[in-house]
Amino acid sequence: MWEKGYTADQSELGNVYYPAEGVSRAETVSVNYVEYPWITCFEVEGLDIIKSD
Repeated sequence: MWEKGYTADQSELGNVYYPAEGVSRAETVSVNYVEYPWITCFEVEGLDIIKSD
């Protein structure tokens, strides 16, 4: 994944890969397993997309 321009952080559920550029990273990145009545999914916290004007 590194050769494709991604970096990674560890979470309790495994590695979180994200682009090395265009993303703002908080001190910690986490992956959460969430069950809603309409869907079961993983949500990532601690990453935000940098929007260019």
